[in-house]
Amino acid sequence: MAGGDGRDRLGEAPRPKANDLDGGSDMAGAASSTAAALDEAVSRAQAVYLGRVAPGHRTWRARWSGGTTQVIELGEGPPLLLVHGGLGEAFQFGNILALLARRHRVLAVDRPGHGLADPVDYRGADLLGHGLQFLREIMDGLGLKSVPIVANSMGALWALHLALESPQRVPVLVLAGSPAGINRKLPLPVRMGTLPGLKLLVQAAMRRPTRSSFRNFAKQILMAHPERMEEDLLDLSVASQRRNAPSWISMIDRTIDIRGMKPEFLIGDRWKDLTVPTTMIWGEKDGPCPPGFGVAAAKLNPKIRFVQIDDAGHLPWLDRPDAVAEAIEAALGPASA
Repeated sequence: MAGGDGRDRLGEAPRPKANDLDGGSDMAGAASSTAAALDEAVSRAQAVYLGRVAPGHRTWRARWSGGTTQVIELGEGPPLLLVHGGLGEAFQFGNILALLARRHRVLAVDRPGHGLADPVDYRGADLLGHGLQFLREIMDGLGLKSVPIVANSMGALWALHLALESPQRVPVLVLAGSPAGINRKLPLPVRMGTLPGLKLLVQAAMRRPTRSSFRNFAKQILMAHPERMEEDLLDLSVASQRRNAPSWISMIDRTIDIRGMKPEFLIGDRWKDLTVPTTMIWGEKDGPCPPGFGVAAAKLNPKIRFVQIDDAGHLPWLDRPDAVAEAIEAALGPASA
């Protein structure tokens, strides 16, 4: 049932009414055709990239109360759930999927509005409640009462809250890259989409990404060495941004203001409440947040271990996949093998 604000069930983007569309069914049909073309472009590019770095992978749709999403799966054995960050995708884990799949059934899931998940309008949403519901329902759909989670950035914030609220469901938590909410201050490139006078220009640019613009974003935020980014991953990232820009823009509006992360999403001293064994795997050159914040958080709780990956960025596995995979396996321990 739709609520009074026109929003359908939690996690679903508001749907326009037929009489709100200029041209009615013709315009709706054109929009549907465009969406299908964007989906196809991402699917084709993803098949090329994952076919190279994660041969034998499987992709399929998973349903939750907010719609459907994509799961990328590789390997056999104990399950391991991977949750990507904001303005990211499950395929970003591509270059460590095969490394982790040597000992695990690896399941990388697209968060709503990202990758090949259904679009979502995050403006006005209960973002943390939305995230908890998504993770719980996806785990239930996978038949996982409890599963170790490796998560990055906004995905890490969601996974952290799941570990705080339902610790029995997360036996081990690995935060790869700085989690969203650990620091109020964010780099200027992250905040530019909120600045008066620049907001519309930034949003227009987000809707029309190029290889050059995405590599520049990776240099500022994601990687220590974006020049090493393979062309197939670069083309896939551009295709995904074209598809998901409206959802991403709504997430920026919901979570970031001119100073950085909105105060309601800050973790603060909740690190002290964690009872789940947690490992922070932090790139030395993490763009959104330097390693010192992780070191300080780890000092608040003996359950938290800090590992720095030298010469790596916010998605440290893109720069140093072998080192990050080794750190993840160490965090999971022999019980997960």
